[in-house]
Amino acid sequence: MNKKWITTLLIGVFLLQTLSLESLNAITAEERLEEVEKQLQAVANQINQYEGEKTDLEKAIISNDSALRQVNRELSEVQSRLTVAEKALADAIAGYDTSLDNLALVQQNIVQEQTKLGKIKSEITNVKDELFNTQIELNDAREGLQEQALTLYINGVMSPTTALFIDLDELSDFLAALGYASSVVDSAYKIVETLNVLENLAQTQTSFLTDRETDRQDVINNLQVEEEKKTDISIEAEEYADEVEASKNLVESEKRKVEDKKSQVLSERRNAQNLLTQANKQLELLDKEHADLEKLEDAIQADIERLSTLGGPAPDELTWPITGSYVSSGYKWRRFRGVTSFHGAIDIPARTGTPIKAAAGGVVILARYYGLAGNSVFIDHGGGMTTLYFHMNKINVTPGQTVITGDTIGQVGNTGRSSGPHLHFEVRLKDPSSVSCSLPYLDPTSRGRMNPYCFLP
Repeated sequence: MNKKWITTLLIGVFLLQTLSLESLNAITAEERLEEVEKQLQAVANQINQYEGEKTDLEKAIISNDSALRQVNRELSEVQSRLTVAEKALADAIAGYDTSLDNLALVQQNIVQEQTKLGKIKSEITNVKDELFNTQIELNDAREGLQEQALTLYINGVMSPTTALFIDLDELSDFLAALGYASSVVDSAYKIVETLNVLENLAQTQTSFLTDRETDRQDVINNLQVEEEKKTDISIEAEEYADEVEASKNLVESEKRKVEDKKSQVLSERRNAQNLLTQANKQLELLDKEHADLEKLEDAIQADIERLSTLGGPAPDELTWPITGSYVSSGYKWRRFRGVTSFHGAIDIPARTGTPIKAAAGGVVILARYYGLAGNSVFIDHGGGMTTLYFHMNKINVTPGQTVITGDTIGQVGNTGRSSGPHLHFEVRLKDPSSVSCSLPYLDPTSRGRMNPYCFLP
């Protein structure tokens, strides 16, 4: 319903209430009043419906707040796991890189050792060839010496056995000691010298081959060690590679979880913002309702002042309007359905249809549906005292009717802005200072609402 239109209707009601009693009794005025009362009832129904929605909103806000805290906790946990996973990935990558560096170094050592081995093999091959040639020359020289030994024997220098089996150095010395220049001796001497050179060369070549063979075996051993290192490092690198792949997958998985949780956080925050927007709108409605309640109280007080006519003293004591019940809400400040206001009355719960009695004798000045107050009766008791009865199911009296204490004026109901069947019972006094009461007795909003306990036994 349009707020401005409702305000206009309320103003219209107030204007109608300022008319004389005779005008209110006119048919057209009554019809207009009934229409206004229907509209006010519709407003009351909307407020009741809104109050229920507000409860759901409060639950939604609490639920959203809890969900937001939970998803933030989960986000923190996932981010922590992501940090651990990223550290594991960094360690795995570092290990993999180190393995590759070590593998490259081993491979370089293997290439160097293989190059060294190839060089050694080439040297061994060359020296073996040289040794082979040396052996051939040595054999040729021995054969030449054998021929010369025969010649020496023929010449009577030495026996063939001596020439063939004497040590080369001794033979050389022997020939040098002969002391004569003979072509045979010279030739033999040269052959012996050649044999000595070839023997030394063969010995040197053989020694070189032995050393190089040792070097070749060392290189082969080194190669075997490096190959084993290569194999171990390759296995280690593969393990690191698998670990890197697994860590990458884990990091990606945790990142997706983080993004999902972030999305949930953003969603919950959007929900919270929407709920906050709704809450702000409903707070505006609550402020409007509170203002409407204030207007209602002002209207009630204005009607009492306008319609009350009895003089004389006010009653010193009132009787309970409902017997056999209790007070569910007292004369105090309270928050009811989101609206904080002063409850300047007492609420007496009872079953629908329970009789409501006049608390004292007087004249009924108002008996009709009264907006948020529902079906209501106002009784003027004189001396500026008025009692009010709200939320009635049925009204049994009419304006202008005189009642005495204990007369049934209506029945308990649940009309207007009410949470259940009960009687809202108020006592208003034009001059509250005329009453001496030890209880908190004065309405702090200064509308003359008295604490009913000041008058009830």
